[in-house]
Amino acid sequence: MGNVTAGTKIPCRVRRTLDVGDFSLLHQLTWFNMAIHSDAEYAKGTWFQERSLAGPVIFAVADGLVHHADTVAEFLARDGYEIHAYIGVDALKITAPVLFGDTLRAEAEAVELRPTKNPERFLFVYQNKAYNQRDRQVIEYRTTLMVTRKA
Repeated sequence: MGNVTAGTKIPCRVRRTLDVGDFSLLHQLTWFNMAIHSDAEYAKGTWFQERSLAGPVIFAVADGLVHHADTVAEFLARDGYEIHAYIGVDALKITAPVLFGDTLRAEAEAVELRPTKNPERFLFVYQNKAYNQRDRQVIEYRTTLMVTRKA
C-alpha cells in the first residue's frame, strides 16, 4: 500500500470553464431551475447580481473533475484496488458562488482506506476542494467509495 495513504494527492488533470450553455444544460438536466439560476432579471436583484450555478450542480462539476478520465480509478489501481460502489458524501460545503465564465479545478487527496466487515471490501475516503480561476475555494466535501482488491 503506497499511494492510498492519508494526505496523498490525487492528480486532477483537467479544469473546466463554465459558460452560459453549461449553466442552462446543467440546470435543465438537474431540475434546479429556481429563479436565481434561470431568471437573469430576478438574479440582478440578488447579491450575486447575475445567475449562479446551483450548489448540487457545483458538486457534480467538482466531483466530475476528480473522476475525469478515471483519475480516482487509476489512483486506486496503482495499489491493487478497484471501485465497487460510490457510497456517499459528507461535510459538503459550498464556500463561494460559481458564475458565468468561472474556470474550476479540483484538488483532491486521500483521507483513509479502511477494511469493512467483509474482508474483500474496503472503504476509501477522499477530500475534494474545488477552486475558481482566482484561487477562491467554491466547494469542499468528503466522498466515500467502496473498493475491492483487484483479482
